[in-house]
Order: sequence, then structure tokens, then C-alpha cells
Amino acid sequence: MIKSTFILVPLMAFMAACSAPEIERTIPSEFLGGERPAPENEFTGWVTMEEAIANGSENNKKILVNVYTDWCGYCRQMDEEVYTKDRVQSALDEHYYAVRINAESSEQVVFNGQSMSMQELAMGLGATGYPTTIFLTEEGEPLGFQPGFIDSGTFERLLVYVGIEAYEDNISFDQFRLD
Repeated sequence: MIKSTFILVPLMAFMAACSAPEIERTIPSEFLGGERPAPENEFTGWVTMEEAIANGSENNKKILVNVYTDWCGYCRQMDEEVYTKDRVQSALDEHYYAVRINAESSEQVVFNGQSMSMQELAMGLGATGYPTTIFLTEEGEPLGFQPGFIDSGTFERLLVYVGIEAYEDNISFDQFRLD
């Protein structure tokens, strides 16, 4: 065992020294959270928090807050596999103003009359992991939140459940079914 180690180490050093210098060794951008092409059928209905609060009460639509980070793989997966579904987009359009908040951004937003960074807002709304989906009333009052990746079927059902306020009729989410 010791003999093979002494042979292997010099061999590895020799191979590294003989490597062609023109070979570029890089980490693929998908592992670094770099730019990715927009998913097909990308959801484009995102609005600012200010727009959502201003229009929520007037149009009787709740506010959905998608808290994400640029490096989060599950956040990207939701963008690519969940928010792209027609039925999810229809439920969002019918019941919500949808807002995206980058939990690591210092970009300023106004929420209920207070200016704060997106990072402060995400923490203030209770997001501790990513993605987190937060539901707010039409006036911006918290209803609840769901951390983590949610598959498209469950997400659509959750959007409708909260959107039509089925919880007020003492129907549990487990009992709730879409027509």
C-alpha cells in the first residue's frame, strides 16, 4: 500500500506538470448561478411591491411574494418547472399580484409605507430559506407562507385554495380539491 502511494503521488505530479497550458479549467456557469436563458413560457406577470399594495384592494387580489436568491437551485427549478405552467399562471393572474423579492438584494422597496431593502423585507416576512412563497392579503397583511420547492400541481392547488379563501370555510388544504 505504501509503495503504491509513493508511485501514485509522483505520477499525479508529473501529469499535472505536463498538462497543456492552453487548456482552460473553468467551472460551468450553471454551478455558479450565472446567466441562464429564460425558460420557455416564462411567467412575466411580476409587479413591484408598491404596485401590488396599491392595486390589491382596488381589484380584490391578494399578493403573492416569491422570495428567492440568485444562487438557489430550487428557486430556478420553480421558475423553470412551476411558474411556466399555464394553469399556475392562470391562477396567479386571477387571484394575485405576484412580486419577486431577492433575499440578498439591497434594492429598496416600499412596503406598507416603509422603505427597506429587499433583504430586510424578506426577513421581516419570515423567509429563512429559499424559495419561500408568502401570501399577503389585498392590503399587504401576512396570511401565511410556505418554504421550499413546491411542485406545479400542489402549487396550483395552493394558489386557488388561498385565492378563493377556502380556509375560511374550514376546509383543510388536504381536503381541498380543484374542479
